[in-house]
Amino acid sequence: MRKLIAIALNDVKIEFSEPSTLIFFLALPLIFTFIIGAALSGGGGSSSDDPRLAFVVVNHDQGSFGGKLIQFLEESDTVRPVQRSEEEALEMVNQGANAALFIPGDFSSRLENGKEISLKLIVQPNNNIPIGVEQAIRTASQRMSVMFTIAELSVVEAQKLRPFGDASEQAAYYRASLEQSENAFSSPPVDIKTTRSIQVNPQIAEGFSQSSPGQLVTWVLITLLGGSEVFVSERLGGTLRRLLITPTRKSTILTGKIIGRFSMGMVQMMILILFGGLVLGVNWGRSPGALAIMLISFGLVGTSLGMMLGAFARTRKQAGGLTTLFSMLLASLGGAWWPLEVTPMAYQHAVKALPSTWAMIGFTDVIVRGQGVIQILPEAAILLGFSVLFFTIGIWNLRFE
Repeated sequence: MRKLIAIALNDVKIEFSEPSTLIFFLALPLIFTFIIGAALSGGGGSSSDDPRLAFVVVNHDQGSFGGKLIQFLEESDTVRPVQRSEEEALEMVNQGANAALFIPGDFSSRLENGKEISLKLIVQPNNNIPIGVEQAIRTASQRMSVMFTIAELSVVEAQKLRPFGDASEQAAYYRASLEQSENAFSSPPVDIKTTRSIQVNPQIAEGFSQSSPGQLVTWVLITLLGGSEVFVSERLGGTLRRLLITPTRKSTILTGKIIGRFSMGMVQMMILILFGGLVLGVNWGRSPGALAIMLISFGLVGTSLGMMLGAFARTRKQAGGLTTLFSMLLASLGGAWWPLEVTPMAYQHAVKALPSTWAMIGFTDVIVRGQGVIQILPEAAILLGFSVLFFTIGIWNLRFE
């Protein structure tokens, strides 16, 4: 144990032997977290510009009244319909969307013929938000029903006063009555204006809730993958060869170096979490147990990947290039720089092949969605699977000389 601690501490001392290291370890991560978070908080086109409750709508209607229903919902002060395909809607519900409304293909024809209509609404369990969505849908549906009822009654009364010459004249009168009733609903004598506060628990990370975990993933990856450069430098400088001469096993040397690099990553993560929580108001502490599991899992996958890169790199310059390349690619593609939810579904599925994606999903689940230990176990298990893979490949190709 003493040898392990000594090797780990020696690596930490070497890492921070140059004061400039603190710039990349501490200063830049904090600065970028604040700047990017502030930009995302005030950026145009974010959901914060429209505080209404968003939900997904799938319109299969073959006529025009499905679109009219959506138009009525868009005029609501409380909800905001977002049209998607059925596949995308189901995927978005699985990822935490408030609700999904499905308008059937015969919606218009049944409405015109006075037949009963059923709308399918999928909502999140144990979530009170869809109650407001359901009420808004009922209001819009009733509005359409009243419009058709008024038009039908108008035809009946007109028929009593003067019979229609033929069916086409009656149909024209019906359409005109329907249009007049719609116009009357568009400008009612009494209007209610509702103001909603910004949603406290959004399903999609934004502002500092996005930049805090995103910059953590970005900069901690640089720290953890940086172990490859140190390993190559010591191998080329003969340090590892001299360690092998001492009565120290290879496993002890390797474990000590892994502990040193992993510890640096954990310390950096704790600093960024404290900064995000105490200074920026990010709710990192919703589930300490789930957060701890995610931090350890992410630390292990980054450390293992750094060791694997060190096994393949031949020069220190090459190791440094691989560190920069992999850390930037993994962070940018894995949702560390912008929410994955704003990207196309195909992209979201493709980047699930990256460990950084699962790290961001897990951190976002803890911070934004308030999920606990049980809910984040799949993300943690996948990260640990990546760790085993990287570690196995690294050990297989590792050279101490």
